[in-house]
Amino acid sequence: MTRIAIFLVLQWTLAIAVTFAQEPAHASLKLVINEVLPGAMSSQQYCTLVFADHTFHSEKANIKSAKDSERKIYEGPLSDSQWNGLTAIIDSPQFRDLKIPQTVPPLIMQDTHPYTISVARDNDFQNMEFLDSKSLKPYEAQIKPLLQWWKALRGQHMLESKATANPRCALDNTHPIYSQ
Repeated sequence: MTRIAIFLVLQWTLAIAVTFAQEPAHASLKLVINEVLPGAMSSQQYCTLVFADHTFHSEKANIKSAKDSERKIYEGPLSDSQWNGLTAIIDSPQFRDLKIPQTVPPLIMQDTHPYTISVARDNDFQNMEFLDSKSLKPYEAQIKPLLQWWKALRGQHMLESKATANPRCALDNTHPIYSQ
């Protein structure tokens, strides 16, 4: 009986070790920001994940007929000034206290330009979704510094990574919105 118990404990320990070895050792997620620029023939998607260890994972995709026609991935560390700039923005009281009501999008929209932003807050996330410039307008003063920070990050020269696409950058295809 003792041999069987030891054997089961060893198998269980091995199973746990294999499971942890297969999971990426990423630091906790600090920010997810996603933008879609719709076009007549295809759309551009930009997505960036920022982790608490001061690293980022960024994706740029061309989307045609609801499928990626091209996706590039970039990863790397944030400089101290980039990290400090980001945390100053998202930890400011005016940003932290933002409460964006969730809305149900209409089936057909004009002039869409969606942004989704999620910021890690203690044991939860501060989630924001803007479907167009009209929905962003009332919060522009608080959101604009983050968007400027992000566009500066995207604008810097980055080497393409061999990493795989992160599922958190996948678009939600369960609620299609048609743009006029």
